[in-house]
Amino acid sequence: MTHKGYFVITPGAAQRGRVCLAPAESHHMVRVARVRVGGSVTLLDGRGGIYEAVLVSSDGERCELEIRSHLQAEPPPPLDLALAVTKAHRMDLAVEKCTELGIRKFIPFRSARCVWRNGGGAGERKRERLLKKAVAACKQSGFPYFPDVSEVVGFESLLSLFPSYSTVYLAHRETAPSAPHGINETDSVLGIVGPEGGFDDTEIDAMLGLGAVPVSLGRYRLRSETAAVCLLFSLHTGRIPLP
Repeated sequence: MTHKGYFVITPGAAQRGRVCLAPAESHHMVRVARVRVGGSVTLLDGRGGIYEAVLVSSDGERCELEIRSHLQAEPPPPLDLALAVTKAHRMDLAVEKCTELGIRKFIPFRSARCVWRNGGGAGERKRERLLKKAVAACKQSGFPYFPDVSEVVGFESLLSLFPSYSTVYLAHRETAPSAPHGINETDSVLGIVGPEGGFDDTEIDAMLGLGAVPVSLGRYRLRSETAAVCLLFSLHTGRIPLP
């Protein structure tokens, strides 16, 4: 049997050794991935459940699978990323790549230099789109915990979250190269990446005044999505890119 990829089920759906996929996942399995009866796949429930399964029946719209094994993965480190709202395709890319690296939660936020039109339910639509991007990245990579995506928050609301973290790291080019300490299961870490135009001085002073630790990601100015990936890698490894 050939492994044909990762597919999503809802938590608790795998009962009595069998599971039926939702219509969208069934379509993806048989129409896109072209899994046939007898094909082996991996199912993810988004809460660490990893199920090895075999397709036993399909009518093109409904797939039934037999569970062969189940593993509960260790939860990801308590590592969150706050990312200033930028153009949709750049936010999408940041969420996709950071999910592949492993993250607990994304916090989109507004700052003085963000371009943001928050009207007519735009915030909820943005959240829903980013959630879909995160789940799709988990399906591609096999990361078994679907990251949470918060609603878009204001800068003051972001500041109010600082006391809930052990350490807050701020991607800040105008600082000496430095590496964050390695994170562990007891740390609760927040990384912050600003907008394309950078934070203004007042915002930087406010974050540093609340104890944010500035981290340089190299000598050159990075786009927001690149900075997000580099910062997350640094937080996972305790290393920084070469200057």
